[in-house]
Amino acid sequence: MKETPTVLLVDDQEPVIQVFKEIGERHGLRMIFAEDGQEGLDMAKEELPGLIVIRRNCPTLDALSVSVLLKQSPDTSEIPIVVICSGATPQEKESFRDAGCNGCIEEPISLEELSKRLKEWLP
Repeated sequence: MKETPTVLLVDDQEPVIQVFKEIGERHGLRMIFAEDGQEGLDMAKEELPGLIVIRRNCPTLDALSVSVLLKQSPDTSEIPIVVICSGATPQEKESFRDAGCNGCIEEPISLEELSKRLKEWLP
């Protein structure tokens, strides 16, 4: 029996949280949530999700810092990390890739686009 994929969303924006809750229900995903980068980092190490989606400028630790820290650990280095990076410059997006991020999502996040992209990112 295949294990239910877990997605960790690190975001404090209620509209985004609601979109991810709906996506989780539609696709049978286990969704877990953190409101800031430090909480997300701790949850990622504890839960070892199949995918992490993080807002680029989340409180406490930003997406770049969280990504670098997770990619340095053998336990979490293979977890795909996607950044909610609306308004990011091409240079900022390159910095995310250099830090080990697997992609960016622009807002507003549509259910259809997110559904398609999840297939790319989830193992």
